[in-house]
Amino acid sequence: MRELNMDTQRQNFWKESINNEVTIRNRWFQQHMSTGFSEPSEQTKPRKVIKVQPLKMKALPVLEKEAPATVLPTVEVPAKSDTEMRVASATTKQLLYTGLSAEGEGRKAYLVQRRCKNPEDKFQFPLTSALEVGWKIREVGKKGEGKPAQFGRSRIVQDTFFRTNGCF
Repeated sequence: MRELNMDTQRQNFWKESINNEVTIRNRWFQQHMSTGFSEPSEQTKPRKVIKVQPLKMKALPVLEKEAPATVLPTVEVPAKSDTEMRVASATTKQLLYTGLSAEGEGRKAYLVQRRCKNPEDKFQFPLTSALEVGWKIREVGKKGEGKPAQFGRSRIVQDTFFRTNGCF
């Protein structure tokens, strides 16, 4: 582990050690540069050469008939009624072309405007299971099917649990 509390004497020791390593490395390089690095030394063993027989392959049969060209399936472009998301109104689209996003206009204003719309207004049908759960929930609430519990305890919890002085 390296010690971080170094005094002047220890710093000088490290500096001298590093300089010695650099000079030794340079001296070795200068001595061996004249001999060259590509010549094998006496200590290395010669490699064994393994002779491999060529692979024998059978001749492939020649096809007389050309294979019919594969027909790729055509991709159908969905009509406007088949798209998942409904088209934005002209005023909402116009937000894209006015101002800069950095200033809160342009694309940013367009996305904020689209975010404020309900999913039922943006999409023609629910895309995910989470959207299926709450799809058309406002219509159900207007019909009165979702009534609050007659003997609900939420009021008791609010009156007794929460502080009245505004803290927390």
